[in-house]
Amino acid sequence: MVECPAPAPAGGARRQGVEGALHERALIRGHRRSRRIGIVVALLALLVALASCGGGQQAASPTVGLPPPATAANQPAPTAAPTAANPAPAATPAAASATAGQPAAASPQSTAFPMQGPHVGYGMNVWLPTADQDRTLDLLTGAGFTWARQWISWESVEPTPGAYNWTDLDAITTAAQRHNVKLLVVFLRSPAWAEPNHGIPPDAKGKQAYAAMLAAVAQRYKGKIAAYEIWNEQNLAGETGGKVNAGEYVELLKLAFPAVKKNDPGAFVLYGGLTPTGVNDPSVAVDDTIYLQQTYDYQNGEVKQYFDALGAHVSGTLNPPDTLWPDKPGPGPGWQNDRSFYFRRVEDIRAVMEKNSDGAKQIWLTEFGWTTKNQAKGYEYGQYVTEDDQAKYLVGAYQLAEQQYPWMGVMFLWNLNFSTVSQPDDEKTPWSIVYADYSPRPAYIALKNMPKK
Repeated sequence: MVECPAPAPAGGARRQGVEGALHERALIRGHRRSRRIGIVVALLALLVALASCGGGQQAASPTVGLPPPATAANQPAPTAAPTAANPAPAATPAAASATAGQPAAASPQSTAFPMQGPHVGYGMNVWLPTADQDRTLDLLTGAGFTWARQWISWESVEPTPGAYNWTDLDAITTAAQRHNVKLLVVFLRSPAWAEPNHGIPPDAKGKQAYAAMLAAVAQRYKGKIAAYEIWNEQNLAGETGGKVNAGEYVELLKLAFPAVKKNDPGAFVLYGGLTPTGVNDPSVAVDDTIYLQQTYDYQNGEVKQYFDALGAHVSGTLNPPDTLWPDKPGPGPGWQNDRSFYFRRVEDIRAVMEKNSDGAKQIWLTEFGWTTKNQAKGYEYGQYVTEDDQAKYLVGAYQLAEQQYPWMGVMFLWNLNFSTVSQPDDEKTPWSIVYADYSPRPAYIALKNMPKK
């Protein structure tokens, strides 16, 4: 039996029932990747099943997602298989604070498990493959930020089994080194030969292939990629290939962690960022806190051995960073009655970690931010966030974490420059802190002027 979720009011268009809950909780943050045809199909199926629960507007159609694989000569992949044993520690550069416009030199850090990053590192989600890389990274470092997060699809790196295309990664890592920027790369989206729906491979052979790809990447880019995020928003069915399964993700981490560490012991390995959904149907999405607990419950908590830091995604919708339902709800209209609508959702994630005796690890916010007026369906709340609000909220989030979250690591705002490669009606565009012509929005200026430690 499918349960009818409680209505979730939105600013602009107040939807009720399943479609509203999904569109306003899961798809809001989930459609940042825009390629989630699977979740939309699942949603339409649910609408038919749940007509009696109350409907809403049609879900937004997905837009163009990650770019297709580059055409370049492939190189053979290493054949060494990763082992499950923890690698021996080795020295690696640590993330360093930066003054505006000039990143500081890296300093040595311990690689003792779990590795620790800076308390509140300054990062941004960037798009580099088809953007002006030098201009983009100049903007990042010009604001005093030293970390960049970049998506890379597995299918673009290994379009056919055992043959690699290094074109994009070579260019990205070279540009990052040129600008003294630390890279967090999130590897997602299986090639069809590993999983037809581009999700997490369900079989051991497919998972081993993903780990072998990571091993090859870590070997080739040792010291050039500072951190690896293993998959992305795996609590959404559109990201897993059709059904959410926490145990399958743990099995992927068990292979991915040693694959990276064997070839680059100084690289961080992150548990992939979960998205807050407020929805609990494995064919569509699972609430982020529930999913995290499920991974801790799997095989007596063995997941704790296989990641250095926990990735998380939070979105403030139209709520200031210091608000949280029910004690201090946001201003509205709508988007007030569920904790998943707030930046401080990260506190609930932290509570799950500590409940499971995993408090020695940091949380890295691999996506967080506020959109301004947004043309995409499901993001109507953006009309209540002015450009000055966006600037104030982003700065406030960094300050809140600095003052109240001793466990916070690197924070990657969403996003720097997707506006320069996306159309105005693409939902990613109004989250950007620069305009389409690379000129700064108020948020960029505020973040540049923000004191950094």
